[in-house]
Amino acid sequence: MNTKPQEPAAKPAPTPEQDRYMLGDPIPVPDAVEANTESTWSLFSNVPHQPEPDFLDTVPASILEEQALSTPPATPPKPRGS
Repeated sequence: MNTKPQEPAAKPAPTPEQDRYMLGDPIPVPDAVEANTESTWSLFSNVPHQPEPDFLDTVPASILEEQALSTPPATPPKPRGS
């Protein structure tokens, strides 16, 4: 349970006078790019197909675990001078 009193939310900064919507101003319209889906699909289809990269063959983790358990642990090197 939180016993700390919550701080009031910060008031938003006032909007500058030039950014306010004034009565009679045109309503802002977002920029939109209209495209024909057929031409878009044809452009996409004309892109040269990239070959799949060659990946190494994968090995199930259970086989790697068996190999790790069957390998004796490496001995640390002896310090010099002993």
